[in-house]
Amino acid sequence: MKSLDYYASLEADDLAVEPEFRAWVLSPSPPLNQFWESVKAVNPQQQVVIEQARLLVYGLEMTWEDVPEEVTEASYARLRHRLPYEPPAVRPLSGARPWFHRYRAVAAALAMLLLAGVGWWLLTRSPELLTYQTAYGKIRTVTLPDGSVVTLNANSTLNLTNNWSTQERREVTLTGEAYFDVNKHPNGRRMPFIVHTGTMDVVVLGTRFSVTTRREKTQVVLQEGKVKLERDRQPDIMMQPGDLVEASANQQKIRHTRVNADRYVAWRENQLIFEDEPLQVITQRVQDLYGLRVSVTDRALLDERFTGVTPIDQPDLLIRLLAETFKCRTTRQGTDIVLTPKTR
Repeated sequence: MKSLDYYASLEADDLAVEPEFRAWVLSPSPPLNQFWESVKAVNPQQQVVIEQARLLVYGLEMTWEDVPEEVTEASYARLRHRLPYEPPAVRPLSGARPWFHRYRAVAAALAMLLLAGVGWWLLTRSPELLTYQTAYGKIRTVTLPDGSVVTLNANSTLNLTNNWSTQERREVTLTGEAYFDVNKHPNGRRMPFIVHTGTMDVVVLGTRFSVTTRREKTQVVLQEGKVKLERDRQPDIMMQPGDLVEASANQQKIRHTRVNADRYVAWRENQLIFEDEPLQVITQRVQDLYGLRVSVTDRALLDERFTGVTPIDQPDLLIRLLAETFKCRTTRQGTDIVLTPKTR
């Protein structure tokens, strides 16, 4: 069996030809039932697709089933019995096929018309929107329809349509933070991969990079390959590995600098790395990732800087390190945390 996420982005016609899916539809068993119920639970947006694929499997099986001649003859006899008159006898021409073969040919033609209609519906129906989300403090890795792999950081959403197989461009929309490992040539085709954010479009053909789009600001860090950044009424920017580009929606100025790209994608390895970061930036990061609102009674501390490494799945440890570094005591009520400098 493939992973549960593998089936999350398949269309009905693709799912209908998967051997594991056909085995479940045609010969269900408790293990298969349990697996496909898990697929539905993990990917609720696929339930309609799964039901459509089940109908396709049934339809294909019935289309190619060989109808016994005695069944055909019985059906024809019932048809003749209902006719108001006896049709005149016609002597078949030499070499003509028996009548029941002609009857089966008509049935096969009708079945092919039915399949053509289903195929037309699949091609012309409105594309469905696929949505992948993560909660606060959670990381999720998903495989897209083209084989590209995306790792979503906490509190992030990725949207795309399920009709990439009929398009010339692969497009996604990101809110939050994600790391992309893009398939260069899906199905042997060269298709641009585009990440839409509120500030810019990231256009790639095959590469590894991180995109963060929060608080009306987009940051792109390129780890491998090349990408092009497109902005309205602004020159395109070509990025090289190790480049960081940051832009705000309400500002024309762009920050373009060289960085250690591994530091910016360390969250994929369960690490948060801060290098000389202002406390104000860190508190924003804490709110974005964990939904925790950190405030400081002495606002002068917000300009103080912090360097350190913490596990991304231990926000309490990060808060404790900040308190110790800036000599503060912490007060917490629900998701609100207050840092108050200790009196000397």
